[in-house]
Amino acid sequence: MDAHLAGEDEEQARRFGWWPKRSGPEQFRQMLADEEESWRTGGPRRKFAMRVAGELAGGVELRLVRDGLASISYWTFPQFRRRGLATRAARLVADWAFSQFDLELIELAAEEDNLGSRGVARGAGFVETGRRNEDGLLTYERRR
Repeated sequence: MDAHLAGEDEEQARRFGWWPKRSGPEQFRQMLADEEESWRTGGPRRKFAMRVAGELAGGVELRLVRDGLASISYWTFPQFRRRGLATRAARLVADWAFSQFDLELIELAAEEDNLGSRGVARGAGFVETGRRNEDGLLTYERRR
């Protein structure tokens, strides 16, 4: 649990330049309960863990935005980067999402200067659109 929390906090700070309040065990248990409820009730979020030999390596989140549209984001611990894990996970989650939901389009966003994230997007079958999202990130899309 601590590794998961530290990983999300560290990744959040690295990507967005701010540190969220670190979660404790109760907040983490509530987050898991919320995620379970989202799965059970057909809510808009699905989270997946990436593991290597049982060790948490990162995660992927699918968000059902509106009819026909979803978005994917991911994070990977630094020691697991450059192994193709994020690319494979983003591709597998997108494939799964297209098979499970009536989606026409899945979006993924990447910082312009983050060549690793841009490579993950392309490697997972996403195409750069030339557009930026509300956070100024490049938008990639993958169609059914």
